[in-house]
Amino acid sequence: MLVFQSEEEAKMNVVGSVAACWRYPVKSLQGFETGEIDIGPNEVKGDRQWGFLDKSTNKLMSAKRYSAMLGAAGFDEHVELPGGDQIRLDQPGASAALSAWLGVDLEVVRPSEAAGTVYQMTFDPPNDDAEYVDIPTPSGTFLDLAPLHLISTNTLAYCRAKQPELDWDVRRFRPNLVVDLGATATEDADGFTEEQWVGRNLKLGTAVAKVMMPTVRCAMPLRAQPDGLERQPQMFKAMSELNTNHPNHLGLYLDVVQPGTVRTGDTIEVFDE
Repeated sequence: MLVFQSEEEAKMNVVGSVAACWRYPVKSLQGFETGEIDIGPNEVKGDRQWGFLDKSTNKLMSAKRYSAMLGAAGFDEHVELPGGDQIRLDQPGASAALSAWLGVDLEVVRPSEAAGTVYQMTFDPPNDDAEYVDIPTPSGTFLDLAPLHLISTNTLAYCRAKQPELDWDVRRFRPNLVVDLGATATEDADGFTEEQWVGRNLKLGTAVAKVMMPTVRCAMPLRAQPDGLERQPQMFKAMSELNTNHPNHLGLYLDVVQPGTVRTGDTIEVFDE
């Protein structure tokens, strides 16, 4: 277990606090904000615990390709469709009902039932007609790449100030953790101050995570979503212009060092191994 040598040392390393926790029980469907998340050895518990398999291709469905998926909300046991109908995911007929909604012959699956699956994405996110390539999911999961995804309110505020014509709603980026770095971070002319943590450890509640890399963005932030989030293909260019060190990156991917629980309001401490 990783611990600080003293309470004073820990206080010196505090860089902010947790503003919100999010979980997404069904891959590529809307998630929900929650007061806390439990982090296991390789994932947020209950995150991406369901997925849809396109039976014609045997590939995992993602809103990177099937954009209509973002119109529904996913919960631990059911899906709520855009019209309000609810479908229990563990009941017979769920796959047929969801197939009818999306117009795709699909099967509702758990990660353990779809080992070795791939999803598809394009490297030209603004162009929905661009060529799609196969990307493997980490073993035994429906994650894109990393167990945890973090975004700071400060970077979103910076982007909003620089490109106010765009909608920088946090839901476009689908983080597990939204963090507030305090007033000093907003004074940084370059923004994206959290990228300085790459390679370092973060203590988040009782969990510890290592910052792997900045998060490369796909087509998801550009997609239309419920409650007035319109399609924004121009956001791809904006993210490249605003983040000059890592064009088209926003947020951080984290790997789990020590499982634990993170709650809204918890402090964030950064330290080296």
